[in-house]
Amino acid sequence: MLLDSLVEVVETLKVRISEYGPDLRQSEALTRYALIAPLLRGLGWDTANPSLVRPEYNIGGSKLPDYALLADGKAVVFLEAKRLGENLSNHRSQVTSYANELGIQYPALTNGDEWEVYDNSKLVPIDQRLILSVRITGAPVAVNALQFLLLWRPNLESERPVIASNPLFAPMPVEPVLEHQQSTPSSEPSPGEGWIPLSAVQTGGNLITGAAEGLKPSTIRLPDGGEIHTSNWWHIPKEVAEYLIRTGKLTPDQCPLGESGKAPIVTAQRRPDRNGNFGHLHELPKGCFLSKVNTGAGLVNNARFLLQHFGVDAGQVWLKLG
Repeated sequence: MLLDSLVEVVETLKVRISEYGPDLRQSEALTRYALIAPLLRGLGWDTANPSLVRPEYNIGGSKLPDYALLADGKAVVFLEAKRLGENLSNHRSQVTSYANELGIQYPALTNGDEWEVYDNSKLVPIDQRLILSVRITGAPVAVNALQFLLLWRPNLESERPVIASNPLFAPMPVEPVLEHQQSTPSSEPSPGEGWIPLSAVQTGGNLITGAAEGLKPSTIRLPDGGEIHTSNWWHIPKEVAEYLIRTGKLTPDQCPLGESGKAPIVTAQRRPDRNGNFGHLHELPKGCFLSKVNTGAGLVNNARFLLQHFGVDAGQVWLKLG
């Protein structure tokens, strides 16, 4: 059945991200080959069939995003592909604007782990056009597989695609799939009611969205069992960085550390900003310094980047929200 095979694909991709993350973060081409194309094929888009998938699709001599998904010879989705770990927020405006100019309803972005799809028929700000936001490493495999059904080829070929928070067809053996997911030790059991894994915190633009929207963490539980009381999102990357230092994973000689082309998240040298101030860095143990950011989404994404870089599942970090 489709969902069974899609769960297997998503599970395979999650393992690849864990095992080959350092290589994938260095190469967009490798990310496309190992993560993006396999998921498209699992959703019915034969990447070798030009009538269904076109790389760098051309309209009027313009080179467009990396993949166009076609139905009846017409592009229905523009998909911009980035290397694993790249921040998608830097590309949302450009992709949605370009798709809008060319009459494409569904612009999409992915770095192989995070997938975002927007609906340009909605005359609202970009963050309110978001109809799919999935992080493969951020939720149970079966849950992500259901969400990905938005991109299922028969769904997009229909006149009114369904946002797939639930199965698009029945009957569907959801419970056995969930049992299979529970057997994979990708995250620790929940500490109890009111807790959420860091991997499941949703972000949109600069904001915390979803179940955590409008809330603040009161306690952080780290993979080594340590619990720290807090009152805001700022402490999340700080405590994650200190945990990585404490366990010997993060050391000064690995700094600067962060996404390519962006200001480093952790450095081993405290430098002043353009005004000669040092307030934009927080001092960590062992001579490391953590860059401060001003948005909830940025704080969460920085913490997840650090964990992923050192092969730690963000599902092992739990937040109690209140």
